[in-house]
Amino acid sequence: MNIMKDLFIHLHIPKTGGTTLRDIIQRQYRSEKILMIPKLEESENILKEVSTSQINQLKLIQGHLKYGLHNHFHRRAKYFAIIRDPISRVLSTYYYVLNQKNNPQNLSTSNNQMTIYDFVQSGVNPFLINGQTQLISGKTGEIDNPIIESEELFSLAKENIENDFLFLGITEMFDETILILKNMLGWHMPYYSIANRTKKKPNYDAVNPTIISFIKEHNQLDIKLYNITKTSLLNRIAEENDIFQNRINKFKKINRLLNPLFSYSRAIRLIRKYF
Repeated sequence: MNIMKDLFIHLHIPKTGGTTLRDIIQRQYRSEKILMIPKLEESENILKEVSTSQINQLKLIQGHLKYGLHNHFHRRAKYFAIIRDPISRVLSTYYYVLNQKNNPQNLSTSNNQMTIYDFVQSGVNPFLINGQTQLISGKTGEIDNPIIESEELFSLAKENIENDFLFLGITEMFDETILILKNMLGWHMPYYSIANRTKKKPNYDAVNPTIISFIKEHNQLDIKLYNITKTSLLNRIAEENDIFQNRINKFKKINRLLNPLFSYSRAIRLIRKYF
């Protein structure tokens, strides 16, 4: 079966390295072959405005999405995504929002800075509780919805991965992930610089153990999903020959040298966008 005729859907889960992957993807295809959907809540309306002929011309859809997008059109589609260690992802989201005073998710006041407990329990971002499993399962809910911590959600996510995902990688093995995607999708060499990195964050290893336990308690499904995905990826790499490992090592070396070039290119694009 020729997957190159499929429509690919990059399910960009927030704070997993998806912005960096998005930049890589934009260099692989012509702009008219990519449909960008910035926000999950915009996906329904945007798809209503896209004709069948336009969908048939696309090579890839990407953005902050959830599983189920393919049900809107009559074309075979395959998803891919990157997931991240759930503890790091929640902490990264918290410090990212904390560094932005005007972020609508920032609950800090002039008197009090929001704690991570405030942030998670407020429900202002329901994807801090098993958010990766929610998006991959296609079923999302508010913080008081029991579905978001149910085994049903995990089972749905696993089923979707088995049936409709081309590949699922992990942030902590980003280079390995994108080189596998390159080989699967026939991409040019995916050199990059890291985008949208959280600034002013502590060493996560030094975070209070009570906070770590709190995050773990509310992300049991994401932890299971991450562990399964990591094991699968490690097994896949172990089955590869030494040539693949040599390619990874070579890629890392060259990418370090090219990193300033891609950082400069991104800065130029941002300047052109806003000025």
